[in-house]
Amino acid sequence: MFSQRQAAVNRARLPTPELADFASPWLGIGGCSTDAISEAQRGNGETTRTRCTAGIVTSYWITYRNLTDRDAAHARYRTQAMSTPELAAGATAPTQQIAAGRRVQYIEYAYRIPSGDRAGHIVAATWWSDPTKPVAGVFTCYWNDLASSWTPLRDLWTQADTAPGQR
Repeated sequence: MFSQRQAAVNRARLPTPELADFASPWLGIGGCSTDAISEAQRGNGETTRTRCTAGIVTSYWITYRNLTDRDAAHARYRTQAMSTPELAAGATAPTQQIAAGRRVQYIEYAYRIPSGDRAGHIVAATWWSDPTKPVAGVFTCYWNDLASSWTPLRDLWTQADTAPGQR
């Protein structure tokens, strides 16, 4: 099946087995490549970042140096989520959820692109992490491409609970 083969190809592109295990429920869609960005361009505490694309959505699979750095990222996104309703109505409050049988920290947030070709556009994102490991996942998409609704991102995120053969 295509999604199983795609998942195997993408899994091989992730830098650590721990990150591959965390990302595995979502690897059957799109294609992944290691982001060719400098350490200075990565978020604080990030050691690796792998970018995957699936249509209008971009996902990032991130490893952090340690849990403290991952927790700092979690705090930044929680803060960003507080202003999200002004940009992208309908975001849920930060919470803990279950994905593929695992408890995760889950945040929906949005931000406005500050400069460049897409200046002023709003990006909607979901960020989640395993509370016991220094790894996280992020889905991003332009708010207009989502028809100003969180539903498409949430639907993609909940695919983790569907076995590859059932998709």
